[in-house]
Amino acid sequence: MNAFNEWFAAQGFRHFGAGEFTAYFARERKGVKNSPPPKRLWKNIVPTLRVVDELRASFGKPCHILSSYRSPDYNRAVGGASLSQHLEFNALDIAFDGVSPKQVYDQLIEWRKTGKFTGGLGFYPSSGFVHIDTRGRNATWKGK
Repeated sequence: MNAFNEWFAAQGFRHFGAGEFTAYFARERKGVKNSPPPKRLWKNIVPTLRVVDELRASFGKPCHILSSYRSPDYNRAVGGASLSQHLEFNALDIAFDGVSPKQVYDQLIEWRKTGKFTGGLGFYPSSGFVHIDTRGRNATWKGK
């Protein structure tokens, strides 16, 4: 993971460190372990995390990355969509301290309307998080 840590540090994110990702890469669910993304996918997270990094600065509150890259087996174990953007290391599920998921979602909807990014937004009010990805086309949904 040293190569990922070095690569990540070179990206210059203000509010996030590689450790917030590597911990998730080591997660296990229902007896299935996640894994780090293949190196060819690393660059995919940059546009999404740039938006979230700016969002973190905008709210001035800590942001927690709840989900990032999922290996195919791990994605199945967590009940992820078969074409999930998490499989491409292009998506994050996030939650902020002291900011409701609705406020996060509403801000991201506004930013998307103004062209700050193009991608998917999922609102999960009862689970307390928002999904964001930069897939290159807009998609919007509400989960549990």
